[in-house]
Amino acid sequence: MASLSSIEALFSPPATVKPISKPQLTQDQETKLESLISHFGGDYTLPVKQNAEEQSSLTDREMMFLSKETFVRFLVATKDDLQATITRLEGCLQWRRFEDIDDVERMSKVCEPESTTGKNVALGFSVQGQPILYFFPNASALSYEDPKTIERFNGSGHPMVYMLERAKDFMCAGVTNTFVIFQWSGKKQGPSTPISVVKATNHILSNYYPETLGCSSFQDMPWMYKTIINLIWPFVDPNTKKKVKFASTGANEIVKEGLVDTKQLLKEAGGDLNVPYTHDVYWPALLKTCLKIREEEEARWRAIGERQVGRAENLFKRPIPATSE
Repeated sequence: MASLSSIEALFSPPATVKPISKPQLTQDQETKLESLISHFGGDYTLPVKQNAEEQSSLTDREMMFLSKETFVRFLVATKDDLQATITRLEGCLQWRRFEDIDDVERMSKVCEPESTTGKNVALGFSVQGQPILYFFPNASALSYEDPKTIERFNGSGHPMVYMLERAKDFMCAGVTNTFVIFQWSGKKQGPSTPISVVKATNHILSNYYPETLGCSSFQDMPWMYKTIINLIWPFVDPNTKKKVKFASTGANEIVKEGLVDTKQLLKEAGGDLNVPYTHDVYWPALLKTCLKIREEEEARWRAIGERQVGRAENLFKRPIPATSE
């Protein structure tokens, strides 16, 4: 992979990105937002660990997670059903606490063995400022015969969870989702991903990361996957269909549509970035950068005043870099 400095430069969006404007909330959504803030604010507590009777208040990080944007994402996912939103958020909060999702250094160590081949990479940004997440299904590094390996994929030991959380760290003010590229070409390494892991992945994404995956590009998809997609595609929600692009590396559809600049896109996905994965460079740089971003973010959040949920993320998330003009 390229030098450390050039890699770290791709962890911040260029000044040219333009986050899309979010639709204004309806009066009903505003009312339900206030209800969510009231429910999770004040004396709200959670079990300190799974199956424990002892409870404790929300941490600063948990309150930061319960931003205005998070409340809205979960509301949208439940079609503005307030009680369903509360239930889903409570389940998500418990999962995040029990799995120590905010212990970034621990997650880095647990997820590293599956990541040495560069199977999951967060690098670069779309033209709308969305962090780009790459998933290379053929680049597995682990044997799935060990039950403990499978068990890790139900929580914070899932490399996708770690990388999705790091992409969330990369998000600047005004950005709330990611640009995901699934790339199947290249030499196959390791065993195929078992169905149990696929199911665990789908459960995590659906329940704990609603409305977090923005545009998804499926490149050089094997015929077996294409067949499955063709069967279910007529029944897929129209809004979901708009977020999915079927592409090939050579055709470079996402570049032609103006979704990603080639300077921000890996060569393996049709871009100009020729940075072969070097784990010993990328992995520590990712951890170092995200810890710094989070530290600065937390300082801004605390400087606002009294601890509370429901704050707009533009008050504490890092801003888009200013232009040099």
